[in-house]
Amino acid sequence: MAIKKENIHNSETISLNSLPEILQMIAETLSIEAAVKLSQNFGGMRIYIPKIEGLLRSNRDEQIRKEFNGANHIPLARKYKLSESQIRTIVQKRSKLSK
Repeated sequence: MAIKKENIHNSETISLNSLPEILQMIAETLSIEAAVKLSQNFGGMRIYIPKIEGLLRSNRDEQIRKEFNGANHIPLARKYKLSESQIRTIVQKRSKLSK
């Protein structure tokens, strides 16, 4: 979604201390401009930001499902440093999603 230039507040007039704590943390991580844009676009909404571990786990699990050939539980477990039962659980989720 494009933001019209006239709708963007001048972030130079906004001090870090004037922002709510969560936006201060975002401004310190990204920039005050980014915090202001987030406020403009998502202000009033509850937004959940998943931890990186969860994102990486989803990608790993999808890769395991792609590599699974029906009989390679043990090699996949070794490759991904997981137990054989964890591999079975991951690949079973694919079959449940396919139904």
